[in-house]
Amino acid sequence: MTELISTRDIKNLKEKLPTDRHDFYTSQFKKIDEGGKADRAVDVVALLLFTSDGHIILQKRSHTKRHNPYLIDKSVGGHIKYGDTPLYTLMVETVQELQVPSIVLRTYNDFIKTYTLLHTYLDSIAIVKELDRKVYAMNRVVDGKKYQMLNNAYVYIGVYGGATKPVDQEASGILFYDLDVLKKEMEKKPESFTYDLRFYLEKYQYEIQTFLNYLSQPQLLTK
Repeated sequence: MTELISTRDIKNLKEKLPTDRHDFYTSQFKKIDEGGKADRAVDVVALLLFTSDGHIILQKRSHTKRHNPYLIDKSVGGHIKYGDTPLYTLMVETVQELQVPSIVLRTYNDFIKTYTLLHTYLDSIAIVKELDRKVYAMNRVVDGKKYQMLNNAYVYIGVYGGATKPVDQEASGILFYDLDVLKKEMEKKPESFTYDLRFYLEKYQYEIQTFLNYLSQPQLLTK
């Protein structure tokens, strides 16, 4: 079944192009195999989801996945289908990948208001806010080979305090990591983690710490 995803030519990143997912990757892999570079970016969402006590929720990718099989990955990630918005995509992906419903907010003020109001419901819903949108060159392992692809990434950060459940063929397990322990493991065995996860944790370490500092100050909830 054809799946149309949203892609962009690197010479005109403002225009979204409907592209068959299989055709997109086939053409980009061919360019790279022939000595060239990726010339199209694919629209994706990426979520870093934390518990209220500061542990990050990660996925162990299924062995059935063609891209980055077996690797430990970010909390949620996925392609944006052509015609769908990033916010809609992320809300769907949190349910499909973790079976967790989510509220996705654009501004920090909206996040604070929502978190203040609904923090006692974190066992049943994730509260998420937009973090950034940029085009990044990301490495991925496909059929045992490494490819550098272009992601037009909509990056999010959020909090959730309930149970998670991996979906069949999406993930082989859900992991909860203390950030310091995670960083040590990534230093020792970087090949066990996706490039995406390592990149985002490094790129947004200040934003992550600021976010966790806020979550650790419950007195703010009464203001």
